[in-house]
Amino acid sequence: MPKLEDPIELYRRSLADLPAPIEAHPPVIQRAEVWPYPELTRLWVRVETSPFVAFPNLAITVSGPDEAVVATMFMVEIRDPYQSVTLHLRQAPQPGAKYVLALELSRDEVALDTRRLEFELVFRESGT
Repeated sequence: MPKLEDPIELYRRSLADLPAPIEAHPPVIQRAEVWPYPELTRLWVRVETSPFVAFPNLAITVSGPDEAVVATMFMVEIRDPYQSVTLHLRQAPQPGAKYVLALELSRDEVALDTRRLEFELVFRESGT
């Protein structure tokens, strides 16, 4: 009777023989949205990137009307092209004032893409 190979070893060998995936182009930020919560002390930020092979970092910075940074988040090696996070403002909100959302997608200390989105600190229903 012929000897059967261990299925686990067969699986491991087939994975090892696969060619390494190659990115056709570095990932970029495709879409970004910011939605203030009703009390205006929190922001719902949604970011969508193009697909990627190697995991990039995502830096999110929110600046107030006086250009002072009021919220930041740094996400290391994001695993999914779609991010949805809540940021808390570190200063009292200024309703109706102009704020800026700055995004930077990077990998290995190299900036891949940046975006800047100005918005008014006003509550509105998402999707409107």
